[in-house]
Amino acid sequence: MPAQRNPHVTVTGIGAHLPERVVDNDELSSLVSGFDSSKSGDFGTWVDQVTHVHERRFSTPEERTVDLSLKAARKALKTAGLEPQDLDLIIYATFTESQAIPGDHCMFADQLGAERVPVFQLKAACAGSIYGMANAWSHLAAGLYDNILVIGTETASKALNFHDPITSIIFGDGAGAVVMSRSAEPLENGGMYPPFLDFKYSPRNIHLANSNIPIDVARFPDREIEPGVQLVEQALVEMESGPNVLRSAVLNMTECLTRCLGYDPKSIRRGEEGILKLLENARVVPHQANGRILDGLADRLKLPRDRLVRTIYRTGNISAASNLIALDFGLRHGNMGRVLDEDGRVTQIVTQPEHRIQEGELVLLPSIGGGYLMGCIGFVAEPALLERIRAEETQEAASV
Repeated sequence: MPAQRNPHVTVTGIGAHLPERVVDNDELSSLVSGFDSSKSGDFGTWVDQVTHVHERRFSTPEERTVDLSLKAARKALKTAGLEPQDLDLIIYATFTESQAIPGDHCMFADQLGAERVPVFQLKAACAGSIYGMANAWSHLAAGLYDNILVIGTETASKALNFHDPITSIIFGDGAGAVVMSRSAEPLENGGMYPPFLDFKYSPRNIHLANSNIPIDVARFPDREIEPGVQLVEQALVEMESGPNVLRSAVLNMTECLTRCLGYDPKSIRRGEEGILKLLENARVVPHQANGRILDGLADRLKLPRDRLVRTIYRTGNISAASNLIALDFGLRHGNMGRVLDEDGRVTQIVTQPEHRIQEGELVLLPSIGGGYLMGCIGFVAEPALLERIRAEETQEAASV
């Protein structure tokens, strides 16, 4: 039976922030060791072939995960027309926190100015923002809260092993934020679908090499450091690769998306009219795991590839932040496309404003991450949200 949207729950604010430092494939090649050019050819060409990533953002040594999230959150609150104290709950998703207790989420709420607003941290790797939105949906649908802020934020560059080319080429840093709200009156032709979440155990797919949280030893000025004693061991990300991983990501995100809409995974292949009609008016904003995964997902959903919002070309995989950063880009700027030469090599990455998410369109956010944790949530882009975003753009243009 097709799922029914809750007409009282929707997205009212969105924001994103990327660090200033841009690391293209040429610069990355000087950081990565273990790459065999005799087997794989030119480094940049190889990275494009296996990931479609051309550049990513790295935070500075001084920038913390919480610093990125604060900037994204303030943008989302501005779009929603809310102050921090208007929030009823904050859900903070990351796996690259800089502090265990009291935690980045507590630092974030304090520095945001959300005094006495409950906050907790959620760890679901790349599916973090979708798990956070699913949790927020439940509170709003039950009528417990009116406004919830969900954060997805990562400084994955600080956990990269540059001796591992497969993993180090894909990740970047950044933060995304979304405000979800409950409307007292039902939204005509709007609202948000109930989330679909799933789990299949795969402990090695994305793995943090140890359980220690890297903390600068300089943070312990009163502690005597004995020579040869290692106080902090850096945690490094490991990730599997290969055709099976790509195929699994495509199939599982497809299943999560179809089940979110109330259909079974084979409904698209069978050509069922109900789900095909829904997808005709849909923009899919998937986790930016890998460009080839995004291509495979579009093909599996039988969608034109420009109906999938892509930021991976310029951001890489930002784990828990990627869905929200892509959603922000899709609402504000449109989509990203690649210009290829006669030999199929990329010559340019372009922004496509003609593919900007429009009011009334169904927006679907599937994701999959380490665990495997996976899920999808969908909502109708409300006219009020788009109007506030366009008003911000007008104000910014006038101030230049």
